[in-house]
Amino acid sequence: MGFDLLGRRWVTEAEAATGPSFAGVPELDGELVLDGASRAAVATDLGNLVHHTPYAVLRPRSARDIAVMIRFCRAHRIAVSPRGQAHTTYGQGLSTGLVIENRYLDRIHSLGPRTAEVDAGILWKDLVTAAYGHSPRRTPPALTGYTALTVGGTLSVGGIGGIVGGLRTGMQVDHVHELEVVTGTGAIERCSRHRKSDLFEAVLGGLGQCGVITKAVLELVPAEQRARAYTLSYDDNTVFFRDLRTLIERPGVDHVYAEFSSPDTTPTYKLHATAFYDPPGGPDDRAILKGLSAAPDIQDIGYLDHVFSIDTAIDTVREMVNWDRLVKPWFDVWLPGSTVEDYLAEIMRTLTPRDIGAYGAGLIYPQRRAHATRPFPRLPEQDGSPWAFVVDINTVSDTLDPDPGFVEEMLDRNRRLFARTREHFGGVLYPIGSVPFTSRDWRTHYGDEWSTFRAAKRRYDPGNVLTPGLGIFGHG
Repeated sequence: MGFDLLGRRWVTEAEAATGPSFAGVPELDGELVLDGASRAAVATDLGNLVHHTPYAVLRPRSARDIAVMIRFCRAHRIAVSPRGQAHTTYGQGLSTGLVIENRYLDRIHSLGPRTAEVDAGILWKDLVTAAYGHSPRRTPPALTGYTALTVGGTLSVGGIGGIVGGLRTGMQVDHVHELEVVTGTGAIERCSRHRKSDLFEAVLGGLGQCGVITKAVLELVPAEQRARAYTLSYDDNTVFFRDLRTLIERPGVDHVYAEFSSPDTTPTYKLHATAFYDPPGGPDDRAILKGLSAAPDIQDIGYLDHVFSIDTAIDTVREMVNWDRLVKPWFDVWLPGSTVEDYLAEIMRTLTPRDIGAYGAGLIYPQRRAHATRPFPRLPEQDGSPWAFVVDINTVSDTLDPDPGFVEEMLDRNRRLFARTREHFGGVLYPIGSVPFTSRDWRTHYGDEWSTFRAAKRRYDPGNVLTPGLGIFGHG
């Protein structure tokens, strides 16, 4: 197997007839596949909005596989995109060149009381299960709401504390001790805060621009046995935010997130707060709920049941509809703590049931700024508030074949809404959604960090071959 330099396509040796334009592929531990079904399977992402069929798919079994193929692709000007579970929604991880399916790197190499070393393709849910079964019980300090995502994928974006973390922890990128990375030159590097720190900082939340994460040493913390979940409902923006701000500062509360829907539904907001504990003790309900305006629904569940609750909900939808193939023009942004309340009050006046859909969700996640230590992902400028909030409008089509105007309508909504978010509310993009960005938009997005990020790109991916789907450095 190799690459036809004149025809610009991957071919078998027999197809190329061993002509002078044939460049043979190096020996691999894993496999390089060219068949149509394998290539079509990685031609889109969760959004089903953008489609790019790659020349070939690498299923690596080692960091060496990735290194030799990146060197090969760099030499022949072939774009390379690493792929985890592809939970972006606007083609961020797609490429017409080579797609690396990192999920084939899926080992837990070590598991101790303070850290775990894992391959980038391991799912967070598998790490959580293994760490919780460890003696003593352990857990990552920050977990995304949906845990069937790869470690490498969420570390490349940021990894907000959707189901664990956010109040007293940073994002997932803030709890990484060390990485193994294959750079855009094909070098295999170990990096940390103290070793090649520029690469470490550029890769965590760096959207795959400077290297492909192949291993990570992750922090672990003690895990409690139980979770007490408090659910409160609201139809008033001011009252909801008053209780939200109370709960995120309240001692004894370990996690908070919220849901919102279009204003013609009741309730408009649902606030979810969780306190973790070990029996026979338990949370002080009276202290946690003191002064709140809404009466709570209270439920006690096991820690793992809480962690996997969003996974369970998504799996239920999968049984009802073809969830993975529905169209998802998501909108995801960071808002400063000082403007988020006015922001929600404004957009709630414009939302309709079509903006979210029967299978979608509006979501709000708080993050204490003091615990967000990495330069990437980008957060809003400091505004005097100790908090920043991710706001998601996770639009999902009701059918596999929505009406012809649905996609363009929602992309146009995202463009207009993001422009107002940035210009009037100080928001920045959380880059998993479907907001078309130009190179100029990306320069604005990175702000004062743009020159540092660009320098890292030139140092570690001088051929500009990695992750072209975002169009940050002029390709897309």
